[in-house]
Amino acid sequence: MVDQKKRKQTKSFDNQFLSGPDYDRQRPGKQQKTSTQDQSASHKSITAGKPRTYTVSVAIPCSIIDACPTLDLKTILAGQIARTLAINNVDEIVIYEDRSSSNNTTSNQKINPNLFLARVFQHMETPQYMRKTLVPFHEDLKAAGLLPRLEVPHHPSMEDMTIYREGVTVGTYHKEGGSLVDIGCFRRAKVDRLLQPGVRVTLDLASPVAAKDTRKGQTPLSATIVSPKTPREKAGLYWGYNIRLASSFSRVITESPYNDGYDCTIGVSDKSGQDIYATSSKPKASFKHLLVAFGAPGGGLEEAIEADEDLKVGSDDAAEIFDLFLNPGQNIGTRYLRLEESLPMVMAVLRPTILKNVP
Repeated sequence: MVDQKKRKQTKSFDNQFLSGPDYDRQRPGKQQKTSTQDQSASHKSITAGKPRTYTVSVAIPCSIIDACPTLDLKTILAGQIARTLAINNVDEIVIYEDRSSSNNTTSNQKINPNLFLARVFQHMETPQYMRKTLVPFHEDLKAAGLLPRLEVPHHPSMEDMTIYREGVTVGTYHKEGGSLVDIGCFRRAKVDRLLQPGVRVTLDLASPVAAKDTRKGQTPLSATIVSPKTPREKAGLYWGYNIRLASSFSRVITESPYNDGYDCTIGVSDKSGQDIYATSSKPKASFKHLLVAFGAPGGGLEEAIEADEDLKVGSDDAAEIFDLFLNPGQNIGTRYLRLEESLPMVMAVLRPTILKNVP
């Protein structure tokens, strides 16, 4: 007998419905992107704020990770804090030792809390294409895969059009002199200064560039080395944070990187101070360098000040050190606030005043 079974038609490129996926015949075939289509829609411009010269610093105690029993939990907590600080455009993170030398158990711990926080914060702040060169592997970063991305302007995606970029020098540009810089594109950048490999630099590319528009083998882009402050002061871009370690709380203030120090200081404690939501608990309208200092849960800033052998102020007079002493722990349903809870509360209340600041 002749096989009457209907043979299934073979797919071919001559039939738009049978080639590729099985499309419904009632719908038009899948459209292919062509080179004539406008590709500009796929580019993204980085959102910038208002150019500013003032800075915001936040001081946190190293003991905040003591309550986390595992490396994974310590890493997640550090990542949550760094993400909150980046959201609020914090320019400097100061990690200080909040325990007295007699109570300091850092030497007996497997993980040094000061260095652990610094390494995690540095890992997150460094653009991904620069980490292999600038952030060496360490045991503290074993759980770095759990960290959230900061998603800040100096961490551009393939589609982001940027005029400023962070880069790391990779060698000498022998053709014209100077140095070649890896800027996270398929195309390198060149600068006229001769620098050793592995140096981090901030570059001005003169015109916006997206990584997706570059190709390997192209002539390096001409760029100029600028200060890391330039994107913030000229374009209003948040350009990450610096990290500083302090061996005691007093050195948070006395070892300020700014010539005139901090001209506005705010202390945050859940043991005493003004209600953070009171009208009077607002910083002064004009400042150049703001410092917001947080204490550890339970003991607060008072404990860190009491443990500081260089300070002649007791815990009862802790408010005298600051221009403003705030308490976010009033009228709450828990015994005390953790740092990862009080940090976003305080920064959200201070944010409108900070944004209106005119130094």
